[in-house]
Amino acid sequence: MMMKERERMSTDMKPTFTVDQLVSSSVASKKFGELRKKAKQIPQFITENGAVDTVLIGYEHYEGMFERLARLEEQEEIRILSERIDRLDRDPSSAKSWNEIRREPHE
Repeated sequence: MMMKERERMSTDMKPTFTVDQLVSSSVASKKFGELRKKAKQIPQFITENGAVDTVLIGYEHYEGMFERLARLEEQEEIRILSERIDRLDRDPSSAKSWNEIRREPHE
C-alpha cells in the first residue's frame, strides 16, 4: 500500500460505538459515578446538542493507548532516520552541514 493511501485511510477512520455508549451531557452530570464505572469497561461518548463532544475512558485504557502511541511515534522516528541514512549512503554528496541547515528558512 502506498504511503498516501495509508495516510488517507488512517485519517478517514472514525471510532465506532453503540447507542448504549452514548449519553447526553445532562445525564452524564447526574450519573457521573455510574458513567465512570461503565467507562472502565468500555468508552462512554458524551453528547452535547446531539453530537459527540467528550469521550470518557478508564485510566487503564488510556494508559494502553498512551503507551501504544509512544511506541508508534518511536517506530516512525526510527523509520524516518533509517530512510535518511539510506539516502545519504546512496548519495553522500546530498549531505548538508549543520551551518547550511541553520541558514535555511523555516516554515
